[in-house]
Amino acid sequence: MGIQTLLLNAFIIILCIFFYQIFWLDKDGKEVRNNVLISILSSIAIVLCMTFPFRFDSGYIYDLRLIPILLAVLYGGFRSFTFITFVFLLYRFYLGGNGFFPAVIVYFMVTSIILLGQYFLADYLIKRKILFSTLLISLCTISFSIFALMNQLRISAKIQPEFIHFLSNFIVINILTVLLSLYLIEGMIERFKMKEKIHRAEKFIVTSELAASIAHEIRNPLTTVYGFIQMFSKNEISETQMGEYVQVMLMELDKAQLVINDYLSLIKPQIVVKEVLDIRPIVHEVIDVILPLANLNNVKVESDNLYSLYINSNVVNIKRCLINIAKNGIEAMTNGGILRINVKKIKNNIVIDIIDSGIGMSPEEIKRIAMPFYSLKEKGTGLGTMISYGIIKELNGDIEIKSEKGKGTRFSIIIPSS
Repeated sequence: MGIQTLLLNAFIIILCIFFYQIFWLDKDGKEVRNNVLISILSSIAIVLCMTFPFRFDSGYIYDLRLIPILLAVLYGGFRSFTFITFVFLLYRFYLGGNGFFPAVIVYFMVTSIILLGQYFLADYLIKRKILFSTLLISLCTISFSIFALMNQLRISAKIQPEFIHFLSNFIVINILTVLLSLYLIEGMIERFKMKEKIHRAEKFIVTSELAASIAHEIRNPLTTVYGFIQMFSKNEISETQMGEYVQVMLMELDKAQLVINDYLSLIKPQIVVKEVLDIRPIVHEVIDVILPLANLNNVKVESDNLYSLYINSNVVNIKRCLINIAKNGIEAMTNGGILRINVKKIKNNIVIDIIDSGIGMSPEEIKRIAMPFYSLKEKGTGLGTMISYGIIKELNGDIEIKSEKGKGTRFSIIIPSS
C-alpha cells in the first residue's frame, strides 16, 4: 500500500511537469508566465502529495512533497519560493496534527540549502542541477529514514523488516522521481533553446538572402544606367540616340524602384484603406495591364461573362495581387497558350480563378511557392507571389493551388464577399 501511495505522488509530480510543457514551454516562453506557472503547478503538486501521504505505524508521514518544492525553488526562483511557502504553511496548518512545526523546520532547511546553493554555486548549478538535486533529495530522505528508524526503536525497541523494506523503496522512489523530473524539465528547456537557435539561424539566413537578392536585383539596372552615364560623359552618343538611351535609363531606374517598393512592402507593410469594390471592373483593368505581356508571349487572355460582385479591399493591393499571379501564369506558358480569369461566388466568398496552361508545378513546388526568394523563374525573386499571399491574408482570405506538371496551374483566390 505504501509503495502505491508513493507512486501516486510521483505520478502527480510528472503530470504537473507535462502541464508545464503544454501551458508554457510550447507557447511564448515569457519569464513572468514561466514563474507563475511553476508556482501554481508546484503548489498543486505539493498540496496533492500532502493530501495523499502514507502513514506507517511509527507515526511518521511519508510523501514526495520535497521534490516539487525543490523544482519550484530551482526553476522558479525567489518569487516561486515565496508563493509555495505561503501555500505550504497555509495547507500544513489546515491539516493540523503534531507535526506542523517539524514540517516547517524541515521545509525551511531544505529551501535554505537550495537558495544558498543558487547564490553561492550559481555556475555549478547551471551545469550540475541533476547531481545537486539528487544529492539533496538523497540526503533528506536518508536522514528522514534514519530518524524514522530511531523513532521506531524508541517506541517498540525493535525494527520491523517490512519497515526497512518500505524505507528503502521510499528513498529509491524519491531519487528516481527527482531524476525523471529533472530529465524531463531539462529536456524541455533544451528543446526550447534549440527552437530559439533555429529561429535565429533562419532569421540570419533570410537576412542574408534578402541582402543578396537586393544586391542582385538592383545591380542589373544600375549597371545599365552606369554604362550609359559613362558613354554620356565621354560624348560617345550621338544626338539622335541620346533620347532613346535616356528612355532606357529611365526604364531601368523604374525597375529598380519597383524592386525597392516590393521589399519595403514586404518588410514594413503600410496601413491601407479598404473600401467596398466591384470586382468586375478591377478584373478588366488587370486584363488591360497584362495584355502587352500576354501578346509578347503568344498568350491569349480570356474571361467569363463577369457580373458585379463586391469585396472589401484596397483597390491598389487587389490589382497588384491579381497582376502578380496573372503574370506568373503568362510566363509559365513558354510556348504560348490560354490564360483564363474566372470570377464566381461560392457561399459567402468571392472566388477568382486564374488558370494557365503552362508547365505546371509538382506538389513540392506548390508547398514552397509562397516562401521568400523561391521562384520557378530564372530571374524571379519570389516576392511577387509572397506579397500576393500577404494581401489576401489581410483580407481574411486564402489562395488554393491546383497544378500538375505539364498541364497547367489553377490559382483560386478566395475573398470574403462584402
